[in-house]
Amino acid sequence: MKGLALRVSLPDAGAVVRSLLGVLLAAAAGTRWGSAGAATAAAGAAAIAGATALQDSPRGRLPLVLAVSAQMGLAVLLGMSTSAYSLVYVVVVAAWCFGAGLQYAVSANAGLVAAAAGALLVTAPPVEPTLSSVAGATALAILGGMVQAVLVALWPRRRWRVQRAALARAYASLGKDARRLAVESDAHVDPGPLIVLRDAFTLTERQARRRPLAYRSWYGLPERISVTLSALAGKDGDGAVAELLVAAAAVLDVVAGPGRNGKRDSVAALGRLDVAVAAVPEPTKTLARRLSEQLHDAAALRLGEYCPAGELVGDLRRPAGWLSMVTVAQLGESHLNWNSPVLRHAVRLASVAGAGVAIARFADVPHGYWIPLTVLMVLRPETAHTYTRCAGRVAGNVVGIAIASVITMVMEPTGLFAAVLAVLFLGVAYVVSGVGYLALSAALAATIVFLVDISGSADVATMGDRLVATLIGGALAVLAHVALPDHSRTRLKQRAGELLKTEIDYAATVIKAFVHRLDQPEEALAASWERAFRARAAFEAAAGAARVEERDMRRWLKSYRTALNAVTTSCTTLESSLPSGPPIGRSGDFVSAVDEYVETLCGEPPTPGAPWSIDDEQLADAVQRVRDAAIHLSTGDAAGRVLVAEIVVITRSVLGIPDFSPVPSEAG
Repeated sequence: MKGLALRVSLPDAGAVVRSLLGVLLAAAAGTRWGSAGAATAAAGAAAIAGATALQDSPRGRLPLVLAVSAQMGLAVLLGMSTSAYSLVYVVVVAAWCFGAGLQYAVSANAGLVAAAAGALLVTAPPVEPTLSSVAGATALAILGGMVQAVLVALWPRRRWRVQRAALARAYASLGKDARRLAVESDAHVDPGPLIVLRDAFTLTERQARRRPLAYRSWYGLPERISVTLSALAGKDGDGAVAELLVAAAAVLDVVAGPGRNGKRDSVAALGRLDVAVAAVPEPTKTLARRLSEQLHDAAALRLGEYCPAGELVGDLRRPAGWLSMVTVAQLGESHLNWNSPVLRHAVRLASVAGAGVAIARFADVPHGYWIPLTVLMVLRPETAHTYTRCAGRVAGNVVGIAIASVITMVMEPTGLFAAVLAVLFLGVAYVVSGVGYLALSAALAATIVFLVDISGSADVATMGDRLVATLIGGALAVLAHVALPDHSRTRLKQRAGELLKTEIDYAATVIKAFVHRLDQPEEALAASWERAFRARAAFEAAAGAARVEERDMRRWLKSYRTALNAVTTSCTTLESSLPSGPPIGRSGDFVSAVDEYVETLCGEPPTPGAPWSIDDEQLADAVQRVRDAAIHLSTGDAAGRVLVAEIVVITRSVLGIPDFSPVPSEAG
C-alpha cells in the first residue's frame, strides 16, 4: 500500500476514476469470495497496480502492471503461508524488506512497489494456512492487479497518442536520414519531424505542468541522436562509418515501430550495432560509442525494456526478458558495498521491519501489524531531512488513523461499505498527492485502516492501540537512521549534488527569463534562491560532519565551493541585467538553443543510489550551439550577448568541478 505514493504527478481525472474502480471491483470480489485477509490482499494489490498504471509516461503500461501483479501475488503467498508461524514470519518479512530496499538501485518507483508488496506481506492475518485459503488469497491478489490491467486495456489513456505518433515519426525519419548519410556525405538531417516532436511535448501547457522527471528524454534524445548522426556524416573510416550508420538506421526502424517482436528485434539490431561500433577506427570511435549509447537509451525508453550494451545484447540466444532480469541483478549487485546508501537502506528496512514484526508477535501488541507497516511507509533511502520526513509521515499516519477510527466508531462500516470508504480516501490521496507528504500519509493511513479492518468493530481502545503501534514503528524508523546512518562522505556527496542542482535550477530560471516571459518572475527567482540557500546550509552541515583531514578532500571542497560561487555570481549578474521582456524579432534558433542548453544543464534527476549529475559532453555541445546561434543576434540585443557570456561562464564553472571520487576511509 505504500506503493500508492508512487510519483503519479497530478494524474488525469479519468485515469484516477479507472484506478479507483479497479480497487472497488477487487475489494468486492475479495469480500464476496475470499477468506480472512483476502479482501485486503485483493484491494491492496489493485491499488498498487492502479498507482503503477498512473505513471505519467508515453510508454505502455500493461506489461508493467502485469509484472507488479505477479509481485503482489508472491507477497500474499508468502504472507498467508507463514503468518501463523511467528519466527518464520519474522525471517520472511526481513528477507523481503532487504530485497525491497535493494530494488531502489533500479529506481525509486521499483523500491516503492517492492515496499508496497511488503505492506501486503505484513498485514497477512495470523491464521493457520490451508491450501484453499492461501491459494484463494493469492489468486485474488493477482486478480486485483489483473483487473487494473484489463481496465488499462479497455480504457487506455488517450493523452499521449499525439506524442507517441510524433515520436514514431521522428525515429522513422532519423532512420531514413542515417541511410542517406551513409551514402551522401553532404546530406543533412531533416529537422522537421524533430520540431514537430518537441512541439507535441512542450506546447500543451496543461501537460507541461504534469510532466514526469525524465520528460525531456522523450524529445531530447532524438535531437541528440540527430546531432551525432550529422557529426558522423562524411567521416573517413574505410566504409566502417557507413556500416555503422546503416546499423543505426536498423535500430531506429525498430524503435520507430515497436511491434509484437519489437524487443526481440531490438536485441538483434543492437547486437549488430555493437559489432559495427567495434569496427570503427579510433579517430571516430568516440562518436560511434556516443551513438551506440544513445540508441541503447532510445530502445530502453521506447520499448520499456532494459537493453544493456556490450556482450549481453550481443548474445542473441538470450531472450529480452532474461536480459532485463540480468540487468536488474547487476544493478543490485553494484550496490553490495557498505558505502552504498541503497545497501544501508536495505539493512535498515530489513532490520527494523523484522524487529517490528517480532515486537508485535512476541509482545502480543494489539494491531501490531501497524509497527512494520509504519516502518515501510516512512522509511526511505534519503540523505536530506531524514528525521523531519520520518516524523512528518508518522504524524500523517496518526492523523489518518484517528480520522478513520472515528468514522468506524460512528458508522460501523463492514464489507463492501468499508471498501467504498477505502476507495474514497484513496481518491483523497490522489487529490492531495501534490500538497505534501504529511497529507498524503494521512490519506493513505486512513485507506489502509478501512482495507485491513473491514469488520467495523472499533472503539476508543482500538484507535489507541493503532496509534501506539504506529508510534512504535515511527520510533524504530528514526532509530534505524541514528544507529545506521549513511556514510558521512556519502551524505556529503548527495548534499553536494542537491546543492548544485538547486543552484542550477536558480540559473535555469534566470536564463529562461531572458528568452521567455515568465509569470511573476520575481517570485520565481526568489523561490529558486531560497531553495539554493537552504541546500547550501545542508551541504555545509554535511561538510562539517565529514572528516576533511585528507588533502584530496580539502582540495575537492575548495574546488567545489569556488565553482559554486562562480555560478552564483553569474546568476546575480544575469538577474541584475534581466530585461523587461525578450526583444521582438529575436531568432527562434537562438531561443531553441537556449532552451536545449537549459534542459541539458538541468541534468538527470537524482536516484537513491546516485546523486544528481550532468552529462559533460552534452552540456559542451549545447553551449556550443548557443554560441553558434548567437552569431545572428542583432547589434542592439545587448541582453542576449550578456546571456551568452554568462552561459559560457556557468558552463566552464560546472564542467570544472572535479568528480567526488575519494574512497571513504572510515567505517561509519
